[in-house]
Amino acid sequence: MANEDVGERGQWLFNLLMTEFHDRPDPYFRPRFLGDKYPTFDSIVEVVDHPSYFFFVQVKSTARGYTSRERRLLVRVSQNDVDRMVAVPAPTYMVGIDTELCVGYLLSVNEPRGAISSLATRHKIDDDVRGGLRDEVIEFWSSRNMVLADSRFKE
Repeated sequence: MANEDVGERGQWLFNLLMTEFHDRPDPYFRPRFLGDKYPTFDSIVEVVDHPSYFFFVQVKSTARGYTSRERRLLVRVSQNDVDRMVAVPAPTYMVGIDTELCVGYLLSVNEPRGAISSLATRHKIDDDVRGGLRDEVIEFWSSRNMVLADSRFKE
């Protein structure tokens, strides 16, 4: 399978994983693809019942599988992309997608760190991880006063 096909399949799988309903009437998230030319991030993801709360995601897809010793997904994120993710004043995550098994794994990239050469499989995207992610994003935004007071462009 061509790299482009793996990446596109991974993006579709990411959207599917993030919009699972499970036992709820609505999904937790509404992902929006940012386009192929957007630097570093692939999607902005809104919390469905709090649409002003959002986070950014870089999706890395692979059909190459896992490392043999620790079962880490074989995906990479450059130091430049990690640094750009950390610099954003909003929640940022990397999602690794195994396009063969149709599973994804989540990693927070909100604090300085080195380049990512493989991804731990500890946070498999399932209903528990989606619920925890929703709570984390809501806690982040609800603890901030995001009102732009005294704008120079008032009437």
